[in-house]
Order: sequence, then C-alpha cells, then structure tokens
Amino acid sequence: MSAPASPPVLLIVTDVFGNTPAIASFARQFPLSSLIASPFDGEQIQYPAETLAYHAFIAQGGVAAYADKLGSLIHTHQSSLRYAIGFSAGASALWLNSVNPAMANLQQAVLFYGSRIRDHRDVQPVCPTRLIFAEQEAAFEPAELVSDLRQRNHDAELVKGSKHGFMNPYSAGFCLKTQERYMKELLDLTQISVAA
Repeated sequence: MSAPASPPVLLIVTDVFGNTPAIASFARQFPLSSLIASPFDGEQIQYPAETLAYHAFIAQGGVAAYADKLGSLIHTHQSSLRYAIGFSAGASALWLNSVNPAMANLQQAVLFYGSRIRDHRDVQPVCPTRLIFAEQEAAFEPAELVSDLRQRNHDAELVKGSKHGFMNPYSAGFCLKTQERYMKELLDLTQISVAA
C-alpha cells in the first residue's frame, strides 16, 4: 500500500503558455511537492508562438478569470501552501490574490514580470512578496513601476538587461543566465523549509 501523496507546499502559477514541459521540469527541481496552476483546463495545448498563447489566454477571460480560478485553488490548499511562484499573467493573478487571507500562511511569494501589477498598485499582500520585473517591456515602463512599488514599501526589483519572459524557454525574452540565477535563489529559499 502506497503512502498518501503529500499535500502541495509550492504553488507554481504559469504564464499564458500554461502547464508546459518546461514548467514540469521547473517543478521537478524543487525538493517540495508542488501544485501547478494554469489558465487552461484539461488537456494541455502547446502554443508554438507567444501571440497564439496570449490570444487563447484572453479567450479564457484574461487575468481577472485567472485570478478567480487561482483564488479557489489557494482556498482549497491554504493549509499546506508555503511558497508561491508566479510568471507573467500568473504573477498578476497571484498579486490580485495576495490580499486573500488564505495566503497568510505563505512564507514567500515570488512574482516574475507580472505586467498587470501596474494596474493594481494599491494591493497590500498578506504574505512576504517579492516582485521581480524585466527591464524591457513593450507596454509600460518597468523602472517607473518598480520605483513606485518601492515607495509603497514593496520588495520590488528590476533585472538589468532583461526582457519579459526571461524565465521561460518558450518566450522570446528567455535568458538562460538570468533563469539560472533566479532558479538558484528559489531553490535556496525552499531548501530552508526542507531543512527545518
């Protein structure tokens, strides 16, 4: 008889590409059990281009619908979740949920290039939240946003020389060196939990 599956400790919230093989590989690197949230339900479709993935995401209801879906997931698993990592649309959805009392047990949320955070600057997360932005964005000026978020006492940083999507091998902005740097930081963060 097998042991019951351990409850998820790490929540990974994907970008518009959804639950890809790259996300599965990312999740496997952590010493914790993880729960992967995607904007898409059911069978995974691999989008060959970011624009196609984005249009599919908008057809699903965009960030607002993703945030609602994510809120239900967080509520269901609130007793076991300790960390959350979000990318792009997933980071924006996680930011909208960061005021949710169900996230109060989280030791850390790390949000990568959540561009819609700019529309919700007044959010006050109930858990420690680190905001990491690419230096280059097509739709807005990240340096201004990071400065404004810091003035609001948020842990926000700008990654020099980076483009939106630097953590995702499917994105045009992917940067292996930057991805490796943050992967090490994320692993160090979660190792503390395992060692404790």
